[in-house]
Amino acid sequence: MSFPTKLLCPGEEIFLDSKPNWSLLFWPTTFTLAVLGGCVAAFVLWSKAPTYMGWVLLGCGVAALGYFWIRYLAWTTTSFVVTSQRIVYRTGVLRRTGREIPIGRVQDVTYHQTILERIVRAGSLTVESAGRHGQDPFPDITRPAEVQSLINRVVSQGAMGYAVDQRGTERLSEQSEEVSQPVTDPTPRAPAPPPPEPPAPVYAPPPVVHAPEYAAPQGYPLSPPSGPSVAQQMSELAELHRHGVITDAEYEQKRRELLDRL
Repeated sequence: MSFPTKLLCPGEEIFLDSKPNWSLLFWPTTFTLAVLGGCVAAFVLWSKAPTYMGWVLLGCGVAALGYFWIRYLAWTTTSFVVTSQRIVYRTGVLRRTGREIPIGRVQDVTYHQTILERIVRAGSLTVESAGRHGQDPFPDITRPAEVQSLINRVVSQGAMGYAVDQRGTERLSEQSEEVSQPVTDPTPRAPAPPPPEPPAPVYAPPPVVHAPEYAAPQGYPLSPPSGPSVAQQMSELAELHRHGVITDAEYEQKRRELLDRL
């Protein structure tokens, strides 16, 4: 039984409409087949059984089929639906039970699987919402990991859509306020003259500020002496003579010139 489209809100889309996992019918099917097989075997092997035993075996077979039919109806009338606006869970044959969680209130989605449930691709899903119940468990969900991912995507899309709608609503309200402003004077008015252009600035060169002349303190030269001193030149000349770069005559001549400067 699929989710009726008449219960959908305007613009609501169905992303998932699933039944409980098929493993929910495994044990009812096994039990029913075992009872029917036992009844047939007893009827064939016990051919001399009294007549009332045949009725007993027939009643057991009918009861087993009735049990399977009830469980099958419970399986087929249970649905887990995820839409663009809510999560819907409905179950029950004669007495129906339904739960709905708005997508905007979903805060956390958790799934749990045992080893056997992983083999049959089943599991339980728990949706935590900002409501009175807090956590809502949903058992026997097929492929719970994929359903968890789907719900998270729908929640994210719903949050983005809500933000876009809010911005659009604000823009529409601003436009409606502008349109709804009454016109006090319907007569056309002459356009206002443009404002006069400001006069062009007159360029004036900045004043020249002369720096004060620096006067050296008394006892100090205005500029440091340039070049090495005579003592340094005498030392360098001695080094050149010691290394044999200049001759003795050149050394004596240069030394006399330096001594004359003193």
